[in-house]
Amino acid sequence: MNSDRFKEAWKTQSSNTRLTIDAELLLKELRGKQQRFTASIVRRDVAEVGTGLVMVPVWIYMGVKLALPWTWYLTVPVLMWISGFMLVDRMRHKWQLPEPGETLRQRVESSLAQVEHQIWLLRNVFWWYLLPPGLSILAFFGQIAWEARAGGWWTVLGTAGLISVVFIVFAGVYRLNQAAVRAHLEPRRQELEALLKSLQDESPAVS
Repeated sequence: MNSDRFKEAWKTQSSNTRLTIDAELLLKELRGKQQRFTASIVRRDVAEVGTGLVMVPVWIYMGVKLALPWTWYLTVPVLMWISGFMLVDRMRHKWQLPEPGETLRQRVESSLAQVEHQIWLLRNVFWWYLLPPGLSILAFFGQIAWEARAGGWWTVLGTAGLISVVFIVFAGVYRLNQAAVRAHLEPRRQELEALLKSLQDESPAVS
């Protein structure tokens, strides 16, 4: 969304007469952008939830088939937690359909709230998405290391290597999420805030 275009359209004046603003056109464009943004979020959530739910039986099957220790199964409730968290979050933050008489300002506020929530989710991805599986995986590696402690330093080095790989993967996921916030969500929030401020400054009667 180009905030300059919105602001220019909103603030355009002649020497004597303020030009009529086509608020319906701006509102239609904003709705379209928000709908596409929502669709991308829904696709992401469906992929994440679907993967998590499919992994539950796969994880249990692997544990039984390979006779893995009990800490292996700690990841099962973690997968259910992540899927459940995303499902509840999606239900609580559904895209609001346009209402009769909706103003441009109301739609901007709705879009801004949606973007800010996504920023919050990704800023806090460590706590609800990365930390739970990180703890369950560390518990599993810790039990394996304890049971193989007779191996001495080789066991320590092997466990440290596995933990390092997990850390690198999780750090990469975290960095990707923060990069997405900086590259996509923050600019969108700034544009919406600028547009909302221009609407508040002008305070026109637009519907």
